[in-house]
Amino acid sequence: MAWGLRGPEDTSMDTVARELRLAAELGLRTSLHTGSDGTQRPVADLYEHGLLRDTTTYVHANGISDEELRMLADAGCSISISPDVELKMGFGWPMSGRALAAGLRPTLSIDDVPSVGGGMFSPLRTAFAVQRGLDGGLNSRDLLEFTTIDAAASCGLAARTGSIAPGKDADIIPLRAADITVCPVTDPAATIVIQGHPGLVDTVLVTGRIVKRDGALVGVDLPALKKRLAASRDRVAAAAGVRLDRPWRPQPAAKQPS
Repeated sequence: MAWGLRGPEDTSMDTVARELRLAAELGLRTSLHTGSDGTQRPVADLYEHGLLRDTTTYVHANGISDEELRMLADAGCSISISPDVELKMGFGWPMSGRALAAGLRPTLSIDDVPSVGGGMFSPLRTAFAVQRGLDGGLNSRDLLEFTTIDAAASCGLAARTGSIAPGKDADIIPLRAADITVCPVTDPAATIVIQGHPGLVDTVLVTGRIVKRDGALVGVDLPALKKRLAASRDRVAAAAGVRLDRPWRPQPAAKQPS
């Protein structure tokens, strides 16, 4: 269990402090979304109030200064990059390279599933392509570490998972190397990062328990789940007055009289 905080850009610093104290009392790790347009210094503000914790993950961080990145690194914080959302929504360039230069091991995240989908192969490829385009940095193994051992460390779970080793949980995802979309595999790491997709996932083990086998979920009534999902979509769309037979665009909020 962890707690997603609002952060100093969405609430007061006093509220952030109270929430961090409560998280510490409950033994919870925290995350918050942050960034800057060049006129704000959200991480520096937290630093000046003594509110940087090694149990907090900062999501995005686009636009924050190199000095603030070093503040996060010095405090033992972690950073999670959502490259697909950040590019699509105009947050700025993903921070992979700058985070590494500051001494942070970034992790990857989705942020907004309705906007960019929930597959984790996509941010792998996007983060890799963007950083290679910016400065030629990063290699495939960097990206795999971001999503395995670095991700486990950011969740406080590096001693349990994130790599395959004696004594750790058996969290393992075998992929289909013989699939025509990747065959023949020469460099496994590069294949996963550059060509990987959900269709390659053959089996998933969580703490040694098989939850997916031969590409199908185990113990899940998928047809019934799909019917429930469609019914939920229809109910929400009807309540919101959104037609499903045409593209939907949100209407701008009406101006309030002055």
